[in-house]
Amino acid sequence: MDRKASMLTTSFLIGGAVPYVYREMSRLEVSRYKITSSVLPEAFDGLKTVQLSDLHNKVFGNGNSQLVKLVSDEKPDMIFMTGDMVSHNAPHIQEFLKLAENLSDIAQVYYVNGNHELSDLDDETFDFVTERLKDIGAVCLDNDRIYIERGDSRICLCGLCYTAEYYRGVREYKHGWKAFSLTDMINYLGIKDPEVYTILLAHNPLDFDVHAEWGADISFGGHVHGGAVRLPLINGVLSPERKLMPKYKEGVYRINDSFLVANRGLGRLRINNPPEIVSVTLYSAK
Repeated sequence: MDRKASMLTTSFLIGGAVPYVYREMSRLEVSRYKITSSVLPEAFDGLKTVQLSDLHNKVFGNGNSQLVKLVSDEKPDMIFMTGDMVSHNAPHIQEFLKLAENLSDIAQVYYVNGNHELSDLDDETFDFVTERLKDIGAVCLDNDRIYIERGDSRICLCGLCYTAEYYRGVREYKHGWKAFSLTDMINYLGIKDPEVYTILLAHNPLDFDVHAEWGADISFGGHVHGGAVRLPLINGVLSPERKLMPKYKEGVYRINDSFLVANRGLGRLRINNPPEIVSVTLYSAK
């Protein structure tokens, strides 16, 4: 093949690939899971949660109407946002806040910040977003916990939000990062109540081993974007940690009696990896 023919072929392939990738980045999928636990009180049997993660300012339809409709169709009891919903000076911050407001009309929204909110937003913008979310009625759980009651039973909802030094590959910590440990987990959130079913919102699912050791009954995370590029059989291949083949990238994982739900996220460049809404229904084995 001569040089001109080679250039034409390359242009043709790129020209065909770009529209495909663009469509994939806008084609929302809903992934549904059912998880059963012997610890979940019977009063919470059938609890449905919808998780959104890693929006990165992306907008789906006018006013995120596509996203709101799909969440509403799930009829959730709770809506989780697990970080990186805004980033890079937040050019679409008002669209995100309107999304949060519309979602709050569907169900109670619980939010935990990710590495991009912490590293990309200046203090004034970060405080503004936090206050607006409170005004909307969303509950920010950064290193905090609340208890939710039904009758005589209750469950615990926790949110973990740590500093950039624990994110390998992020900003100044591309090389000098710090591994997250059980001691760090306890310093941030205290001891897990062994008598109470505990849901953990934690942006980085790559710490699932620590979450399980701490005692989280189920963790919800994002961050890895499903591995960005998904290939047949092996699925996602890339990690924000600048490593190939991330251990926890999408779907449900289990260590003993602890579960992890890793959300592929909504924004950023992705190939064969449609944006994802995750719907999880929890059942009591009791």
